[in-house]
Amino acid sequence: FFIIFKVMIKNFKFNLLDEILILIIFSFSILINRSVTLDAHSLGLSMQAYSEIFPNTQDILQPQRILLPLVGYLIKINLQTINIIVTFCFLNILYKHILKFQSRVITYLLCASLSATMVVQFHYNFGSYPDILCYFLLLLTFINKERTNAPYIYFFLALLTKETAVFTVLFFLAIKNISKIKLIFSCSVYLPIYLFLNTGAYNLNHYLSPLEDDILYWFNQSKQYFFTGYFSSIKFLWIIIALYIFRDFRNSFPIFLLIIGISLQFMLGGDTTRFISFIFLALVYIAENYKLNNFLFLNIFILFLNTVTAKYYIYAYGQMTILNESRISFLEFFEIFHKSSI
Repeated sequence: FFIIFKVMIKNFKFNLLDEILILIIFSFSILINRSVTLDAHSLGLSMQAYSEIFPNTQDILQPQRILLPLVGYLIKINLQTINIIVTFCFLNILYKHILKFQSRVITYLLCASLSATMVVQFHYNFGSYPDILCYFLLLLTFINKERTNAPYIYFFLALLTKETAVFTVLFFLAIKNISKIKLIFSCSVYLPIYLFLNTGAYNLNHYLSPLEDDILYWFNQSKQYFFTGYFSSIKFLWIIIALYIFRDFRNSFPIFLLIIGISLQFMLGGDTTRFISFIFLALVYIAENYKLNNFLFLNIFILFLNTVTAKYYIYAYGQMTILNESRISFLEFFEIFHKSSI
């Protein structure tokens, strides 16, 4: 894991200005959240316990999510501390990759806007969840897509981190530089590992049993906040996705498949905001394929709106909460989406 990480870091040249801007984005993301937790929360408590008793899986809710607890066990660091470090690395690599295709100003605005969304904000509030490490590995999968073996190793590691990464497979299969055979092979190698470790309370049977009586059981759990859940993932950055689809519909096929793939998760659960947060991959895809320099004002406006809009979090069983309400995030659009979903 650390060898792969070291090789990844060597791909990017050091520039003091960019490092300062990345640090500003990271600090800005914490400021918007108003704080950052160093404690484990909810399912994160089980992940932290897993790292302390590894490889024992007794009473662990999701033992198939093995990578983050394994890293914590090996380096003896609290999982949430690891997550904060990975969050910085995620923003760092994201910024440097987008900078290859966009101007420095546009790159900064895109990354700052994303840092104000639940793709990043979730991890400052719910400690020791594996999501950000999974996002980081999926980002590495995408930006290394032209390499021979690296993307498939990264994707396999993403599956070991959080099995729901499999719902991004349709997106990656639509990327021309990705080997379909190697990607499917990564999934095939992971499958027996998943089946072997899938012994916790949230095992496959937990999600499939309710479907015997109602195929839309999980979907119906979250439909009240359906549109709010989609919106909450990246907020007004959806405008960039809509703009790209409108401007280049023919090359938007991977984005459509990503949306379809991650939306299939609603058949097996109800954590709407976290499910849809995989959509950040579409933004990276767009950054590679469409120059946004002509939309400077739009990107500034999106950053402003993402900053002042409340942080909605739609989670299991159709529940909604607003995280860390403050004067900074004073705009609340819930009523608009709530009415449209009734």
